[in-house]
Amino acid sequence: MQKLADEMRELGRKQATMMRDKARERAMRRKEEYLGARVPRELKEAVIAHASKLGIPVSILIRNILEEAFQVKEGAGKHDGTAGANDAGGEPQFPQVIGWEEIRLNRAMTCAACGREAARGSMVMLGLAGPGEDHVILCGKCKY
Repeated sequence: MQKLADEMRELGRKQATMMRDKARERAMRRKEEYLGARVPRELKEAVIAHASKLGIPVSILIRNILEEAFQVKEGAGKHDGTAGANDAGGEPQFPQVIGWEEIRLNRAMTCAACGREAARGSMVMLGLAGPGEDHVILCGKCKY
């Protein structure tokens, strides 16, 4: 009797896994169809491949790209290499930072300036701090 119960349980697990995989596949197809509406096939495939390489959904990759593109456009001419400086007196907002580097996040992090979560795969500014001090992460909106 126990053997039959175990077999039924295993059959149920396999069925649930199969149904979950089918649902994921349908959702991915829907997303890919939406992306393909007005995007050339080669570009669509490149976007999907890049998102897969980063391990993030296509929608997050596209959002990150759009955020970066419009921030650069809005901030054109504003960036003077002093990320994190306040507008008042030019004093650094993060005095422990000895230098800034633009990086792509491997995991989600919180922006030190606004508290917004920057998603994995997004471009942020990393403020390198001196020994014994905390590094600083600035999201795309706060980095310039």
